[in-house]
Amino acid sequence: MIRFRILLFFLLLLIIPINPVLSKDDQLQVADNSYELEQLRKEVAELRAIVKKMEQRQVENASEVKKLELGQVKNKVEIKELAPKQRTDFDVPSVDIRGFGRFQYTYANREFRDAQDRNTNHFANGDLGLLLFSEISQKLSFLGEVLFEFEPDGGTEIDVERYKLNYAYSDALNIGIGRQHSSLGYWNTQFHHATWTHTTIDPPLLFSYEDEGGILPLHFVGLRLSGILEYDAGDILYNMSIANGRGKDTTTIQAIEDFNGDKQVVVALAYEPAALEDFGIGANFLYDVIPSNSGVQGRENEIDELIVGTYVHYTAFPYELLAEYQYIYHDDSRSANSHHGGYLQIAYSFDQVKPYYRFDILNIQSDDAFFLGVEEAQDSIQHSIGVRYDWFPFAALKLEYRRLDSDTVDSNEVITQVDFMF
Repeated sequence: MIRFRILLFFLLLLIIPINPVLSKDDQLQVADNSYELEQLRKEVAELRAIVKKMEQRQVENASEVKKLELGQVKNKVEIKELAPKQRTDFDVPSVDIRGFGRFQYTYANREFRDAQDRNTNHFANGDLGLLLFSEISQKLSFLGEVLFEFEPDGGTEIDVERYKLNYAYSDALNIGIGRQHSSLGYWNTQFHHATWTHTTIDPPLLFSYEDEGGILPLHFVGLRLSGILEYDAGDILYNMSIANGRGKDTTTIQAIEDFNGDKQVVVALAYEPAALEDFGIGANFLYDVIPSNSGVQGRENEIDELIVGTYVHYTAFPYELLAEYQYIYHDDSRSANSHHGGYLQIAYSFDQVKPYYRFDILNIQSDDAFFLGVEEAQDSIQHSIGVRYDWFPFAALKLEYRRLDSDTVDSNEVITQVDFMF
């Protein structure tokens, strides 16, 4: 027993020196390390808050973003959990889904040329839209846009507006295939179907969609090359497409086959000078051969179609200036018809409130058989004045008065609308 106590005593003597009392310098070093660790934790907490803001698109001060630089944080392990994982081509693709919709109330007084005047007031469901986006790989992506359209008879129609695959080789070269929006003008390439993105309640008369009585081929199924060429003086944007052309009437978009062997060709160019931000000018050229339609009188022949247009835009906050013009020429070998139209839109933002005015004009020859029965294919002048209020970041209220004078009707309308994205 005594021997055991002696051995225990010597063992304690050996162990105690391993943990001596810290010197003053060592104590300061530990304090410094504790302070550094505490500061690091604060920086990481701040970084997490900034990343959260960025995800919610609430970062307004560029100085906050600078805090994300790794040089200010010594612990790289904790930073890794903040940085998004770099996607590889072997990751299973995921799908991002966004939606949009609108509701509105309309009061209208319409004076028809050949019918009794009619007043109407009604509530309406706007289209319910879904946008689907997926990165199949780092350079290959898919975009789909589906609309659920509510019909006057109470039914619902499903319409696939965009369905395309895009290969982004570089900023200077993107290759898209599928159903897309035509590169005609500025409006049709910027705003699409979600009215939440529009300042106004409806698109300009010139850019009414095909199934809503429009006169332009705003959708196509085919192949498009596009890109941005960057220079010191500014950027040049280009779009070139070859696609199935128009169908036998203005509403038909040939998604499965083409009724003739000719293809629609579109070339569009735009220039955005470096000296003036958010300003651009552009032009487009379209050539197509529209197939004949023996079931309609005067449509026995094919029609050569030529569309030439130009636009200018200036959208630096708080200003908005949009102006576009399109010229349409039809030749069926027996007769030729020319049409043109355009609009001017101006707006100014006071924070959440944005008053606006738009002037629309269409000049359409009435003896063009291809436009027979098309709602917007008539001489028209329309004035629209209204205000948009950004109620929430992703919901807007609009109030608009419009006056239309056309070949068939003069009308006054007051429309209120709520647009939203989810």
